[in-house]
Amino acid sequence: MRATLLAAGLAALAPAAQAEMRDETHIISGKQVKIAVVGTIEIMTVGLDEEQIPVLSGADVAILGFPGDADSVALVGQPVLLVEVTGTHSCETGDARAYWAVTLDDPPMSDGPVTTCQALTPGAAPGMAVLEADPTGEAGEVWAWTPGKGWSGQAE
Repeated sequence: MRATLLAAGLAALAPAAQAEMRDETHIISGKQVKIAVVGTIEIMTVGLDEEQIPVLSGADVAILGFPGDADSVALVGQPVLLVEVTGTHSCETGDARAYWAVTLDDPPMSDGPVTTCQALTPGAAPGMAVLEADPTGEAGEVWAWTPGKGWSGQAE
């Protein structure tokens, strides 16, 4: 009886866990950007139709910003995605996060990671993509990605 109740309880929890991880497909600057669930990880690929190139993987892969729209491309200078990957390292406080800039070149390239234990917010400035958390506060972080130069910045 206990085994039946336990099995029923686990079965009820399974859809909730699976709801967080699901396959995604986005069309960004003429390329397909896919995030596919494979076992317990997610894999991000970029390409045309079925010719997908693996770019990133981790426990959870999330596109944060810059979906290749004309305004973002004009401001930064090229299509670039800011991507957060969790499950890459450990933190004493906060959630472990790794941030990447993914260009949609041919082939697509990932640049990073910027690792931190706090959530960073994406933004843009002329010629660069920006990630920041409380930039004027005591525990602030500001990171900038510049095409051709990569990441620069600091954690306070």
